[in-house]
Amino acid sequence: MAGLRVEGVYKAFGGVLALAGVSLDVAPGERRAVIGPNGAGKSTLFKVIAGELRPDRGRVLLGSREITGRPQEGVVRLGLARTFQRSSLFPELSVWENVALAREAARGQAGSWRKALAPDEEVAAVLEGVGLAERAGVEAGRLSHGEKRQLEIAMALVQRPSVLLLDEPLAGLSGAERERIGRLILGLDPRITVLLVEHDLDYALRFAHQVTVLHYGEVVAQGPPEAIRQDPTVQEIYVGSGWAVGEGGKDPSGEVVLACRGLAAGYGAMRVLQGVDLEVRRGEVVALLGRNGMGKTTLLSALMGLLPLQGGEVLLLGEGVGHLPPYRRAHRGMALVPQGRRMFEGLSVEEELRLAAQGLGGRWTVERVFEVFPRLKERRQVASRALSGGEQQMVAIARALLRNPKVVLMDEPSEGLSPLMVRQVAEVVQTLKAEGETVLLAEQNVQMALSVADRVYILEHGEIVWAGRPEEASDRVLAEHLGV
Repeated sequence: MAGLRVEGVYKAFGGVLALAGVSLDVAPGERRAVIGPNGAGKSTLFKVIAGELRPDRGRVLLGSREITGRPQEGVVRLGLARTFQRSSLFPELSVWENVALAREAARGQAGSWRKALAPDEEVAAVLEGVGLAERAGVEAGRLSHGEKRQLEIAMALVQRPSVLLLDEPLAGLSGAERERIGRLILGLDPRITVLLVEHDLDYALRFAHQVTVLHYGEVVAQGPPEAIRQDPTVQEIYVGSGWAVGEGGKDPSGEVVLACRGLAAGYGAMRVLQGVDLEVRRGEVVALLGRNGMGKTTLLSALMGLLPLQGGEVLLLGEGVGHLPPYRRAHRGMALVPQGRRMFEGLSVEEELRLAAQGLGGRWTVERVFEVFPRLKERRQVASRALSGGEQQMVAIARALLRNPKVVLMDEPSEGLSPLMVRQVAEVVQTLKAEGETVLLAEQNVQMALSVADRVYILEHGEIVWAGRPEEASDRVLAEHLGV
């Protein structure tokens, strides 16, 4: 049995510091939850621990053995196993064959690849332990999403790990599946040290002996679950403070520009959204709130056509567009400001904007953008990749406006930005509101979103659980649906 230690780990991607001196000490047999908002560094931390990424500074120890920089297969053979946020299986192979292959790979028995696999007692025992014994002969691709999660856990457990990393094991599960997988994880062998990244905070805090909270790549709090629940810094991260809540004010009888009715969508067998009803009226800013992993980005992707609908309909000015590809929806008047901003390599600010405006007409022109966003005019000749995060977000919003859309979808525009830059993004949204633009804003910064919104929807496990005006979003409502 071994614990895990991370000492002063730094990891940067270009100019973005994803991990800034992260340290944690996980005791043998401990259950540790790692939580934090989008962009906090959780996935990067797991990749560094597992050997997928090499840290720029710092080191990782498995028990007393340093594993920093070892290849992933070497880390696995020393006793560390992991599951992934997206199912990673061989769909054409049977359930038991997937488990047997995982065991052989972990043991490094290269010669065994030339021999036919055969079911044995060890594989059968692991499948029995995760509740898949009766599904052993079924092709993995035919399993439900929940069963695939069970299979991934079985593939990790057959490697006999001393440390197990679980990356969002409850993501996209239905209520019954979430309960089943949740019980399975709680019942894991107590001798295994388990680190869990999970956006279902209620479950994560119920699971954990100790909790580590990441924000902007730094550890901002560590301790037992109850202390984390009451920590004012953690509450500030998840709910926020210091913003004036808006009072709506738009005419609720205005024309509905964008709506969805009974919308269901997901990724393959993983259904994320369940029967979502939502509408955005002309000139409104509508905020879509929810903890990480609750379906905000999935909903915007489904509205834009980047994900196929599994049920329901999308309506633009009353006309069904759910069958149209993304470019057709864009031609009809929908524009997406994507999560992560996505600047073009080698282009200046002005080149990005003129490319976005090419062949289009309307009140939003490059010159009009420069009037409304003078900072972009100042930086017009600078490479867009060299801008600050807040400036890049302005470029991303400006690109969408240059399509002169009927509705703008914004996906997490404050993600990864400093508090000062978040306020600048809020000012941009307020400017769009004053210009009469129609905006659907998916946002993790609750108070920023409430400060600019006319109406609010809250998503939880892929369903709308609350809707109202920002001034109606009481502390009780926010704590229940968005707090820790």
